[in-house]
Amino acid sequence: MVFPNNLGRYIFILAIITFIAHFWHYQNLGLYEDDYFLIAQPMSMNVVDFGEFFKWHILNYSSTEGRPLLYIIEFSVGLLGKLIEDFRVLYLINYLVILINNILFCWFLKSIWNQPIFIVTGTLAFTLFPADTNHAYLTHISLYSSLTFLLLAFLFYLFNKKLLSYLLIFASILCYETMLPLFVTAPLFKNHWDKSLLKEMIRHILILAAMLATIVIVRKITGEGRIDELNILTSIFTPIRQMVIGPFISLSMFFYRPAQTLLNLKGELLLFVPLSILGFILLLSNLKIEAKEDFDADENTLILSSIKKLTFLGLTLLILSYPLFFTRVATEINGRGSRVHMTAALGASILIGLLCYLIINLFNNNNLARNLANAVLAVFFSLLVGFGLTVQQENQMTWEYQRAFWTDIIHLCPDIEPDTIILVDAPDINTGKHLHSFIQWGTPMTLRQIYKFPKTWERLDELPQTEDKPRWYFWRKYTFYPKVYRLSQNWQDTIINQGKFDFDPKSKSFEYFLKWEAPRLIDSHDIILLQEKNGQLFRRSKPLTISGQVFEFKPISESTIELFEKGILYNFLIKQSNEAPISYFK
Repeated sequence: MVFPNNLGRYIFILAIITFIAHFWHYQNLGLYEDDYFLIAQPMSMNVVDFGEFFKWHILNYSSTEGRPLLYIIEFSVGLLGKLIEDFRVLYLINYLVILINNILFCWFLKSIWNQPIFIVTGTLAFTLFPADTNHAYLTHISLYSSLTFLLLAFLFYLFNKKLLSYLLIFASILCYETMLPLFVTAPLFKNHWDKSLLKEMIRHILILAAMLATIVIVRKITGEGRIDELNILTSIFTPIRQMVIGPFISLSMFFYRPAQTLLNLKGELLLFVPLSILGFILLLSNLKIEAKEDFDADENTLILSSIKKLTFLGLTLLILSYPLFFTRVATEINGRGSRVHMTAALGASILIGLLCYLIINLFNNNNLARNLANAVLAVFFSLLVGFGLTVQQENQMTWEYQRAFWTDIIHLCPDIEPDTIILVDAPDINTGKHLHSFIQWGTPMTLRQIYKFPKTWERLDELPQTEDKPRWYFWRKYTFYPKVYRLSQNWQDTIINQGKFDFDPKSKSFEYFLKWEAPRLIDSHDIILLQEKNGQLFRRSKPLTISGQVFEFKPISESTIELFEKGILYNFLIKQSNEAPISYFK
């Protein structure tokens, strides 16, 4: 990546750093949030149902939120997980996508300024980018694939393969549209800023504007919800706010995250951080800068000009990373919401690479000072590696919370029947710091992925049938397999309707309700209520008075779970009897 003779060695080093920082614990990571819909659902389907499921989503543009390529990638990954029967292997695919992006970015840096220290340190900043904590999140394979398209588009543009670059950036839009503004800068990375550049920029911007307009119009016509929610004020002021706040937040993480690591330096970090420091010192010591006296005035002017130009472009890329993020605010720095900073990795890493170049160049003629500078930078990057390991540890613990929770669910509710609803009243449940448990799709959908319930529970005779929608579309809306719902804190205030429990997608009684389900009223005798007490979950057997009415819940009856075939997630989520219990309450 830096020198042709050392290409294999640098890729190997980058592969090791990427793996340790983001995937060292991949075998102990699990599923989180949208994984249960985009990954686990395809894994739980037979081939016929998956075919209908895949076809319907791709042909119905609005169901993919205007991002059909994103869903194609995710569903395909989910199908691969079904064939392998182990979603943990999918983390290795995630790793390869991240590694390819890191290599492409290194190639990109080499193409715009062939200075080894700038290339290597900029690539390290990109690889260890601390503002986005979703590197090892299966659902984001598609988002990082979109970043792959963007990086390839930049490279092909620099190599004058413009048609291919535009096809790639359009593919990126179909996957995740937030990449588009960054590509506006592509002509500016050319060596000469002259009159011809202005014409090229105008043509380039018109092409990208046409792409964006096409996507917006198609989304509007197909009734894509997020477009319909936007108004003029939101469309103007949200991008401005994001572009002002976002760059500051993403750059500040390069200083905040190392400080976090220092304050939590324990366990395996006491091994990995010192080893990383040693490795980075060796890496940086092998990078050369010619002595300043070897340069003539013209060469010094050229270097200074390159630094100014790249500083401007880095800042521009950083600002343009944010205008199309409408659903997440730029102040989010943990978990799934931190994806708002994902595209900022390009601009921020260019700036960090330039800063590292200037630091080392400042002390280049003094061996002691140069070695000290190398050591300081080595500590900096090592602490970022440590932060990546910390994120993995947090996500590993979140997965253990889920395993303990679902094991309790099975033990407390062995008498599952058709239409059984399990309500969980546990406000102090621990959802984790980064990738969360027990929110979004996961909780309502997971029982069907732990067990394969009988086909007779589908009640096919009750399903509507039309030519434009497949059977499974109505199956998910009108058949009521057993589900688990987490209750919100004030659930008793809004859940009662006509003497029954009101299940409605718009209800505020639930932490999350599957939006496609049909509203219905359910008798309390068909409901199992689990409540938190003294840091444990227990099944309520006594009646409960709500709004002056007394409700009795489903009593424990004969166990049925032994009759069900185990689903794709059973062996991953249900703990063995010899495993130590853990608390999933705060």
